[in-house]
Formats: sequence, structure tokens, C-alpha cells
Amino acid sequence: MQKKDIITHYESFSVWLESIKELDQVTWIKPVKAGKWPVAAVVAHLLFWDRYSLEKRFPFFKEGAELESYPDFQNVNDAAAEYAQKHAQLEIIDELLTVRKHFLYILEGMTEENLDTAFTIGSTALTVRDYFADFIEHDIHHKKQIIQAAGIRV
Repeated sequence: MQKKDIITHYESFSVWLESIKELDQVTWIKPVKAGKWPVAAVVAHLLFWDRYSLEKRFPFFKEGAELESYPDFQNVNDAAAEYAQKHAQLEIIDELLTVRKHFLYILEGMTEENLDTAFTIGSTALTVRDYFADFIEHDIHHKKQIIQAAGIRV
């Protein structure tokens, strides 16, 4: 995945996020599937993990860096779900869009070589490029869930 592809994803995903501001409240609180989170919690989940990346990962992407393992996923996800219940739809989406603007700013300042910076998270070796690719897959997975739950035609 090239830098331009990563940037294109974040730009197009942000456009899509703008579009879900139009979801009605019933859809916003509807589970993406039986027994799963509501749309609101999924978007807050993206926000929480993006904030984590912005604060706890991006500043430490250095060649050979040994970064701590991820925090307990369930705790982060539970906090995101609780946040979704206490905050308005537009607020959550706007916060996520703001974080994504920071991602784009960081990406604009990177070269292809920067994206090949290698480090470890716990015992997993990866590059900055790999990190972005993993989170892009994560975005796509949750976008599909939201589209299906909302009955949006693609």
C-alpha cells in the first residue's frame, strides 16, 4: 500500500463519515447486527482507537522502537460504548473527523521511506505502512457493518 493509497482511504472515509451525520436517531442506536454494538458505539470505537494511535503510537514510530502491547481491548471498547451513550451523534463524528485530519497531516509529512520504519508492538514486528494497513482494514470492516445496519445502498 502506497502513501497515496493510505491518504485516499482517509480522505474518502472522512467523506463517508460526513454522510452518516444524516443517519436518523433510530439507526444511530440500532445494533449493527443482533447481539452487536449499536452504530453509535462502533463509531465511538473507531474514535477511541484513533485517539490511541494518535497519542500512544504515532509519536513513537521510530526505527527499532519497542512499543508496549495494546491495552486491554475490552476495556477500551467498553469505554467507547459508554461514551457513545453519553455523547451526541454529531459530536462523536466530528471528533473522529478531527482525529482523521491529524492522521492526514501526519501522513502528508511522511515519505514512502518513513512508512517503512520498522518497530515492534509487544512481540509483533511491523512497519508504519503495516500499521496503517491494519487500521484501514479495521475501518472497512466497521464501515460494512454500519452500511448493512443502516440499509445504505452502495
